[in-house]
Amino acid sequence: MIAFVSISQGIMAYTSLYRKYRPDTFEKMLGQRHIIRTLSNAVLNSKISHAYLFTGTRGTGKTSTAKIFAKAINCLHPLKDGSPCGKCEVCKALSSANNMDILEMDAASNNSVDDIRDLIEKVKYVPVAGKYKVYIIDEVHMLTPQAFNALLKTLEEPPAHTVFILATTEVHKIPQTILSRCMRFDFRLLSTQELTEYLCSILDKEGREYQIEGVRAIAEAGDGSVRDMLSVADMCMSYSDAKITYEDVLEVLGASSPAMTVELCSYIVDHNAQGALELTEKILSLGKSVELLAKDLSKMMRNLLYILNCNNANKFLALPKDIYAKLCDVANHTDNNNLVRIIEIFVGIESSLRVSASPAIMLEMSVVKACDLTIDLDQDAVLRRLKDIEAKIRLFAKHFGDVDESLKLDLGEVWGYLLNTISTGAQTQQAYACAVGVTAEMLTFDNGTMYINVENEKTLPAIKQYLKMFENIIKKRYFEITELEIKFFNKEEALNKDIKKVKNLFDEDMLNITNSSKTDK
Repeated sequence: MIAFVSISQGIMAYTSLYRKYRPDTFEKMLGQRHIIRTLSNAVLNSKISHAYLFTGTRGTGKTSTAKIFAKAINCLHPLKDGSPCGKCEVCKALSSANNMDILEMDAASNNSVDDIRDLIEKVKYVPVAGKYKVYIIDEVHMLTPQAFNALLKTLEEPPAHTVFILATTEVHKIPQTILSRCMRFDFRLLSTQELTEYLCSILDKEGREYQIEGVRAIAEAGDGSVRDMLSVADMCMSYSDAKITYEDVLEVLGASSPAMTVELCSYIVDHNAQGALELTEKILSLGKSVELLAKDLSKMMRNLLYILNCNNANKFLALPKDIYAKLCDVANHTDNNNLVRIIEIFVGIESSLRVSASPAIMLEMSVVKACDLTIDLDQDAVLRRLKDIEAKIRLFAKHFGDVDESLKLDLGEVWGYLLNTISTGAQTQQAYACAVGVTAEMLTFDNGTMYINVENEKTLPAIKQYLKMFENIIKKRYFEITELEIKFFNKEEALNKDIKKVKNLFDEDMLNITNSSKTDK
């Protein structure tokens, strides 16, 4: 005879954070103040509609709000904010797992017309404990067209004791005939600050120590969703029994080392393609995901935007002090224009990386493009650089004296033609070479001659060919220019020339002073 001993009583079941801390009153709901206020007033004033539609991204509180509201409209003694008291007989009955007055239906797995017909059959029965019988249909957009048609008539004219609450993440898939019969509430994503404060309060209750930078990293990983954030927090708490640190959170998320990401950003803004490629290869060789690295680069460049444009940016970013200090140093070597385009590059490849057969090559190509934006042939980027050139030429026009409005208009026409050539899609190799090879900083004037200084000799022939059409117009009509010269520009020679010019002026002044002294004597 074999004896079986039960050990189930010794097993402590673990409840995940998002279930353990699911709110049961309006006061405990995180965010969504505009929705909570409307529903609270409806409960307190007994103005209950027959159908509600809760829409929004996953993890923003749609189902939790539906359950609280379902109890609140049945509660005998609702609280001051309209929340269910949780103590009356009805609240206790509705809290039971086998209550018959609040029925939940998952439309993802019960989406046929037969399922809806079965629900309609139950609608006619009066509630057992409370005043209303509430039907919560989750993921309602998953219903078939036939099921929606079956629900339509009942949704329009339900029994007085019935309330429908429909919840969905894809409201655009719901027929307009259903939408028009519901009171709609849009749930928004929560801010990182709201999620951070909420998670800190939960960790305090759990008795867990934490670094605020680590908590904020968890909140950012939630992307505005409370449930996603708490799922990540569960993993981090399981990963380490000790203090939840910033480094531990990064390990759990599989994110790149922030120090290495900052170093990679530094190479990119300093136009060091070799260093950037070598470090990219090093990070990927550590087993980091290509997609995650692209996302980390986007976020770190976004941090640089905050540092460039906001005083005390770390108040919003909550980065470790050493990482923030390094980012401040990197920010001194770039500007908003470059950062915006770099972010566009890495954000733009995120979706393509998931389906690419060579994601690493795509990322490396984007890193090189971000290092040298002059090879970036994206149409918007090219137009941006052309507009910078046009602005510089207008500045030179003012420098060379008064220019009447007709000349300004003609100038706009000349460069407008260039802009239009690119924007209308009639791109040529010469047009791109001009756009890529010439920047506003390369335009200089000297004794009536306009110079377009080209640093890359390879682009010189194409630029000359393309600008030839404008040479006579510019020489004849603008800035009193007698010559237009396009040449290879040597920075060292130009610097020596400027130094020599300043030295000659200095020597001339010293000579005048000497002669003046002799005359006085």
